[in-house]
Amino acid sequence: MGARERFIQDTLETEGKRLLRNQGAAIASGYQRGTGRLESGRSISVSGGDGMDGRLTLTHPIYERFLDIKNRRRKRLRIHNRFIFGAYASIARRLMYGFTEEVAEAFRKAEKVDR
Repeated sequence: MGARERFIQDTLETEGKRLLRNQGAAIASGYQRGTGRLESGRSISVSGGDGMDGRLTLTHPIYERFLDIKNRRRKRLRIHNRFIFGAYASIARRLMYGFTEEVAEAFRKAEKVDR
């Protein structure tokens, strides 16, 4: 796997973990703990390599999206779209501007050490 593919996978893993952490904090602060499925039912996976660019997959309970748009008597808690589109924008920005020659060289050196 080349430096470019490793950079893409590293970016997707980092942003996916950040998405889960930030979204989990919003869920914990806004909802009373019931079955715990809303928090424990979320996971990320990163695939790619072998000529295919990376892919970040988020798995979550389907009702998470409906809680996002549901009107509550108090304040509406935004727990889905805000984090998904924030992660999307951050990934796009890092992929567009983050892969510099210095970064590529660092990934090449790390690849030599891993062998």
